[in-house]
Amino acid sequence: MVDVCKVTKEDLKYAYDKIDYWYKKNIKFLTIITVPFNTPCVFSNIISNIAQNNGKILYVWGRKSENKELINIIKEINTDITHSYIEKGTSTTNLVFIHYDNLIKIEEQYDLVIFDDITYFSNLNCINVRERLEICSNLGERVLLYSIEKMSLVGEKFELAAYNYKKPFVEPRILTTRIDLNVDIPYSLYDYLKWFKENNHKVAIYVPNKEKLNIIYDYFSDKLKLSDVKIIKVSKSDEIKRCERVSKYKDKAIFIITNKIEELLEYCYIDDCVIMFSDNERYNYKKILYVCGQIRNINTKLPEVLLVSNEVSDDMDKAKNMARDFNKKVWEKRLIEL
Repeated sequence: MVDVCKVTKEDLKYAYDKIDYWYKKNIKFLTIITVPFNTPCVFSNIISNIAQNNGKILYVWGRKSENKELINIIKEINTDITHSYIEKGTSTTNLVFIHYDNLIKIEEQYDLVIFDDITYFSNLNCINVRERLEICSNLGERVLLYSIEKMSLVGEKFELAAYNYKKPFVEPRILTTRIDLNVDIPYSLYDYLKWFKENNHKVAIYVPNKEKLNIIYDYFSDKLKLSDVKIIKVSKSDEIKRCERVSKYKDKAIFIITNKIEELLEYCYIDDCVIMFSDNERYNYKKILYVCGQIRNINTKLPEVLLVSNEVSDDMDKAKNMARDFNKKVWEKRLIEL
């Protein structure tokens, strides 16, 4: 995770004003709809204002730590704000961070509860999010949801484009084939792999489980006729550290085959992603979108995300449409600015 907020306060003003306006109206819920891995800095102003009035804020997210990027910008605004991470009970600080799995262990009330489902690789489906929002509603006088989509909440909402909006959101490409992917790959994918190799790209090749991991690794190692490519198999989290070192080599193409879809992009620089068997139920639309959002943030150029399958699942289709909508909103924003 990037620890420094790269967004200027001028650029944050739109979100600051919308959140402040909602808070003054005394409406219980606010949903901010945005792209995966957008900045948490949008909350810095409201947190500072509530803390100055001796209020308390609970920040709920999917990490067992504080959000350092948010903490750093808050310190620039108000050095007196205290903060902590807890797993249960109570805290004496203004701003309290907690993992969403520990919500039921909280034993105090808050002026504002922020539920962040954006700034990390979220594994929560809509039902999971709604269940946790019900707990948040009991813990907080006001509740703010940061999400890729609107939940069935009574309250207000507004949409927020990515702050690095000059770079498009990655729209996944769908490659369908009649070929049995357990045995072979289509020519369309082979052409992409050849191009990745010629440009010394570092490519994550995702598979849904360990069985498919071995099948695809064996194919890439023994049957794929591409020379001068390093093939790595990663099935355990501790093996990702090795990939972190290898992925820094600039003069060689590296294909990392893994079922660790969440962890790899957090630690390794990756140019492009291929999701094999993308119609598998493990790859819901949210997971696909978060891959697109995460690789967009770490890649200096526009990466490719390829969805390879025999059928186009509803989730693949929905992910592609939502990614296109993210870019459409940015395009409309640019027209307004002109």
